[in-house]
Amino acid sequence: MRLFTPAALALCVVAAPAAAQSRAEVDAARRLNDPVVQEGIAGAVSALAGIVLDTRVGPLARYTDPRDGIRPNDTLRDVERRRDPHFEARLHDDARRAVAGAGMVAGDALAMSGELARTASRLQAAIAPLSGLLASAASDYDDDY
Repeated sequence: MRLFTPAALALCVVAAPAAAQSRAEVDAARRLNDPVVQEGIAGAVSALAGIVLDTRVGPLARYTDPRDGIRPNDTLRDVERRRDPHFEARLHDDARRAVAGAGMVAGDALAMSGELARTASRLQAAIAPLSGLLASAASDYDDDY
């Protein structure tokens, strides 16, 4: 029994990082599917976009087509708001949908990981005899005509 305990402990130590990673991946996918998390990330993306949108582009107005309507004191936000008064709400909604999509993809990828591992094992088993044949053929090959 004493021999079993260290062996079991060693196996647990080796397996723990893999199990923790799997739990972390599952947790990340679950969080990305949480509407509260989606809203939080969308808010963060909107805030970051807001920083970029406050960039003054007016000094470049003279290099644009006058029909673009860029004025000397304009920011990117001013230009976009004239084109689409609801662009900021749309940006926020698109960010939220993107996070939800990422959550779905993450969950589906996790669901597929076991099947992909089984397929990889079957492919390795099928290729093993071929690699032996190739190694044998390579050693038999004589490049001295």
